[in-house]
Amino acid sequence: MVPGFFIRMSQFLRESYIEVVKKASWPSWSELKKSTVVVIVAVLVIACWIGGLDFLFGQMTGPLFRAASK
Repeated sequence: MVPGFFIRMSQFLRESYIEVVKKASWPSWSELKKSTVVVIVAVLVIACWIGGLDFLFGQMTGPLFRAASK
């Protein structure tokens, strides 16, 4: 092993803890709820878009695959 590996690892963990607990700014509860709603709506819109494209391409390629398997 590299000498000092565990010392560097413990220093990294200590500094990471300080960064998250002491220095980071966390959103308020209302900001968190608004952001969550935005993310859920964005995921639903993208899921519908991908689902629609999948359905459309399936309808377009379905006859080709059925004809090729006969």
